[in-house]
Amino acid sequence: RQIQNTHTGLDLLVPEYQEIHGKMMSGHVEYHIVVVTRLAAFKSAKHKPEDVVQFMVSKKYSEIEELYHRLAARYPQVSLPLLPRKVLFVGESDISERRAMFNDIMKFISKDEDLATSPELLEFLGTKSSSAVDFKSKNVPDDRKKEDEENDALDFFKEEKTPDLISQLLSVENVKKGEEKEEGDEEEEEILDPLGIIRY
Repeated sequence: RQIQNTHTGLDLLVPEYQEIHGKMMSGHVEYHIVVVTRLAAFKSAKHKPEDVVQFMVSKKYSEIEELYHRLAARYPQVSLPLLPRKVLFVGESDISERRAMFNDIMKFISKDEDLATSPELLEFLGTKSSSAVDFKSKNVPDDRKKEDEENDALDFFKEEKTPDLISQLLSVENVKKGEEKEEGDEEEEEILDPLGIIRY
């Protein structure tokens, strides 16, 4: 692919998004940012200076919003396109409208020489380490790990759920083994649940 922004050596597009469904009603939307660049920060030692690399990163609204505010604070003279507003419930039309607005923001960033090479953007796109090979391996798993940590932090009922899960597993075992070991399992349940939460 040819680079359109030859002066910055970076093209950014947001061609699509993906809805990620979590447990119960939780979930979020990830916007796919396609990066086409010949900037050295994104290349490995094997690449030639004229090589163009292309890859994709997936980012949530909150991550794009954070980048936006960091760039706006560092480069107050630049008037970035508007950020889509935050709403509690997001419908299909809101998501596609956001994608279009994020696309405008990313195109704008990739055309501006200061923004295109800013440390904020390089970090956002995944070049935390100086070695590009390392960066490639970090591309997606890093985000997933972060997400899992976020989900864990939001899961207030995690600890209360654990004994419940164990009791469900025990009852499945009961069904498999017949009724013979029922008394043993009953005792185990009492030990796992000293406060009688399950009975209650």
